Amino acid sequence: MTKIDAVNRMLRYIGELPIPSNTTIDELPEGHEAVMALTILDETTRELQQERFWFNSATTTFLPNTDGYISIPFNVLSIRDARGSIKYLMSGNDVYDATNETKIFNDAISLKVLIELDFDDLPDVFRTFVVLQSAKHLHMYLNGDETTQKVLLQELQLQSIKLDRENLRQAGVNFLSGTRLVDRATNPSTAK
Repeated sequence: MTKIDAVNRMLRYIGELPIPSNTTIDELPEGHEAVMALTILDETTRELQQERFWFNSATTTFLPNTDGYISIPFNVLSIRDARGSIKYLMSGNDVYDATNETKIFNDAISLKVLIELDFDDLPDVFRTFVVLQSAKHLHMYLNGDETTQKVLLQELQLQSIKLDRENLRQAGVNFLSGTRLVDRATNPSTAK
């Protein structure tokens, strides 16, 4: 699904005709519904990626530059210490060590990061979720028809379930391994 496909799907929910696939949305007049739909799509894409999913989280090592600063790429949404012992913050484009109150680093650091991906690079299940969420916002702003709103909410709930399932599948979550229940069964002394 391309951005044009996403915008056209959003437009259908407000009763508007789709725009041709060869249309450049940026060239449309400012008040056009497709322009508003694209703006909402971009905002929603960024907002929803601020949660940790299998496709947008990674552990990365960052090296300080010659002045001792560690710069963060523009598409990183959040950072945290991979070990959890130091509190790191994003200060502009640089890493700030809040535990030691410094921006100057002598050594490399390992961070868990959330990365913002372009719409076209998102997995299909998440892309569909973003489009439905964006359509819900667009519909609320421009239409507000209760029947369509209910349909959108139902579709959004179903897609949310699919997204949760895929997130669990990709993360390899096993609810039995490593839980206290398993520990009690294999080693009763840890059941304290």
